[in-house]
Amino acid sequence: MFATGHDADNRAAVRAVAAEKLNLVGIGLYGARTPVDKVIKGLTLHG
Repeated sequence: MFATGHDADNRAAVRAVAAEKLNLVGIGLYGARTPVDKVIKGLTLHG
């Protein structure tokens, strides 16, 4: 998954797995840089 960068294929791969078997591996944030920087300031990015 995510090797192709093709969003529809990635979503299909996620749909093929039962919800209780999915693991959260990250969170994506999208927005203007300054507000996003303020939100993530001080967080441990790799813990």
